[in-house]
Amino acid sequence: MRTLTALILLSATTLTAQTSGQISGKIADKATKQPLPDAVVAILGTPMGTTTDGEGHFTLTGVPEDIYKIQVSFIGYDSFLKTDVRVVRGKTTYLEEIELFQSVLETEETVVAAGFFREDAQAPVSAFTYTRDEIRRAPGATGDVFRAMETLPGVSTSGGEFSAFSVRGGSPEENIILIDNIPFDKVSHFSGGSTEEQDKQGGRFSIFAPDLIEEARFQGGGFSALYGGKLASFLDIRIKEGNRQTPTVDGRFDLTGWEVNYDGPLPGLKNTSLVFSGRHTNFTRILDLTGQDDLGRPRFDDWIVKTTTELTPRHKISLLGIFAPEEFDKEIEHVFNSPGAAANDIVDFEEDKSLFGLNWRFLTGSASVLHTSLYRRRTDRLIDVGKAWPIASLPQSPADFESRLVLNQDNLETELGMRSVFTYVRSAATTITTGLEFSRTRFDNNLTQTGLDTLYVFDAQDYRSDPTANYLLRPPEFINAHFDASKSLFSAFGEWSLSPTARLTANAGLRYEYSEFNGKSYLAPRLSATYRLNPRTRLNLAGGLFYQTPNIDVIATAPRNQNLANERAYHLIGGLTRYVRDDLKFTAETYYKQFDDLIVRPDRGRPDRTNAGDGWAAGADFSLIKRFIDRFYGQVNYSYARSRRDDRDGRGTYDSDFNQPHIFNVLAGYEFDQRYTLSAKWRYATGRPKDAFIVHADVFGDPTRLRYAQELTGNNAGRLPAFHTFNIRFDSRRQIGRIALVSFLDVINLYNHLNVNEDRFLELTGKEDRRGFEILPTGGLKVEF
Repeated sequence: MRTLTALILLSATTLTAQTSGQISGKIADKATKQPLPDAVVAILGTPMGTTTDGEGHFTLTGVPEDIYKIQVSFIGYDSFLKTDVRVVRGKTTYLEEIELFQSVLETEETVVAAGFFREDAQAPVSAFTYTRDEIRRAPGATGDVFRAMETLPGVSTSGGEFSAFSVRGGSPEENIILIDNIPFDKVSHFSGGSTEEQDKQGGRFSIFAPDLIEEARFQGGGFSALYGGKLASFLDIRIKEGNRQTPTVDGRFDLTGWEVNYDGPLPGLKNTSLVFSGRHTNFTRILDLTGQDDLGRPRFDDWIVKTTTELTPRHKISLLGIFAPEEFDKEIEHVFNSPGAAANDIVDFEEDKSLFGLNWRFLTGSASVLHTSLYRRRTDRLIDVGKAWPIASLPQSPADFESRLVLNQDNLETELGMRSVFTYVRSAATTITTGLEFSRTRFDNNLTQTGLDTLYVFDAQDYRSDPTANYLLRPPEFINAHFDASKSLFSAFGEWSLSPTARLTANAGLRYEYSEFNGKSYLAPRLSATYRLNPRTRLNLAGGLFYQTPNIDVIATAPRNQNLANERAYHLIGGLTRYVRDDLKFTAETYYKQFDDLIVRPDRGRPDRTNAGDGWAAGADFSLIKRFIDRFYGQVNYSYARSRRDDRDGRGTYDSDFNQPHIFNVLAGYEFDQRYTLSAKWRYATGRPKDAFIVHADVFGDPTRLRYAQELTGNNAGRLPAFHTFNIRFDSRRQIGRIALVSFLDVINLYNHLNVNEDRFLELTGKEDRRGFEILPTGGLKVEF
């Protein structure tokens, strides 16, 4: 009888082990990173729960295979809820360090009882956070964090081809981007292009594979003195640390390429995790299938590895490596395939981007932490740009064209840098943060034009040796440049956060910046505050001074550009946040920004720049966000904005390049069960500004060499057509033992509307070629072990 009972118990235990897993993680203080012992960790909707040990660790065992929501509570701290916690049979689901904010409320109530939203009093305005699952679920994003961000209020993107984002009328180059506390803005493939309009719009595809980013924290203005060097916004991307207990391997193959990932312990090293991601992407096939085979051949690889080691409870070190090569070519065959064979630019482009970084977190005391990052960044770019022309009146094949490469750019940048931030929490009401940044960059940049170049786009103020000519002749001496130098940037900063009462938190910061490029120093004071009207409603305010160092592509093209001053902006932002329900947040903000010392280009035919520009931007953003706590989640945003510039050239003010007065987003998603999820998004935006112009025919007076020219008559005086798109995404996951089959279908622009991001002038026809993406379906199957 005892033997039979033992066998029954053994069988039940084995069956449970086969269909259940466990959840483990660590709970810590957000500011000091100190572990929080005896924090309560509960699985909502179940009786399962536990508390953390003396080092903040917890483990929940015997958890049936499913998707859960984990709630964390600790006395004196705001509660926290983590959604999308998937438990797989026989595996440990490791939750990266969950950090709790200290509560400043003296009542028994909490701001949001379940902690569905994070409230950071040191970033009171324009702040939003995306989790890994929110990035993955965003329809039309294909797992790209930058495409997912276009749903945020005040954020503008071109959609389709371009993933780079602009904020509140700024440009994509005005955004601070940190990767694991390391400044790194080379986060997109195929930045710029062969035309002035493409250069404005930034990059096209993120270097990060889906599910690689644990969290993306964004602030659209009025950010802390801890961050600087840019005018518009701040984005902190955190790569996931990995599972130190259970390994997971997955691979994907689809129309655009393949991907392989590893997330688990690093063999042979105790308390060390390893995250590896490698992928190859080639859009040639999908462009051919969608009838866009005239756009060229874009292809790239991304190799990312990160290890994290907890040496002791006080010391944690992580190593990060990124290598992201890319290639793009547009040849005569693509010109031949373009409508009328008129899109005649040819390009041969190669770029390698790499980053190696070390992060060291040191808990220096019971109420303080030091976070130091060391890094080496390298970018090697080689690009040749030219034109192709038909040699026959009606070309029948690519053989009926001749071509000429006009411009060569060969750039190499190598940067060594460090960033160190020290935080001391004197009390629940007082936090002091100080730090410094230093970088030294070696530049070897060459720009070479071969022979005389003819430009068929110009305005009346561009220099022409013959004022009656309706085109520009640009000799090599106007363009050829060599910049070989090493330059340093240095900054130091401090911020004091004070809560004199339970309702009020104020932050005062000061940032010092020095640039060896122009030999100038800058001081940038920052202030922000939040006032809690009641546990669910708060008023927010922020303002300050912000500077931006000139882009190296500008500095390297002309000797006088090395003396350019930093561009300057003043921010003033005010808003209200209301937690309508625990899972529903409403935000309204207004802002005003004043700009001066903006860099402008007086003559299109020359690389020289000046600091003559100024301008302003103003607007209002409204957001209603429903968090994913049951089966439904959603978001509705509306932004109104105006942004004007003045180059002080006598032609008055004009709309900035990314001024889109109206942007509206609505997103909704539904989880049917642990296997199927469906989400959709509709987005509308006013078309971006474009120049007014007139067309001159037969500018050479030679019918055998017929060319047209475009004379610009008004800077951004017109607009591209309105942007609107409907994106839909379907996710499926089927668990077969310890193997999971994960599939997705993500369709951008389902109803195939042409969203124009450029009207490119064609000198062979005198017409404009409307460039943009129409429908772009992607999908694939991932096998997870």
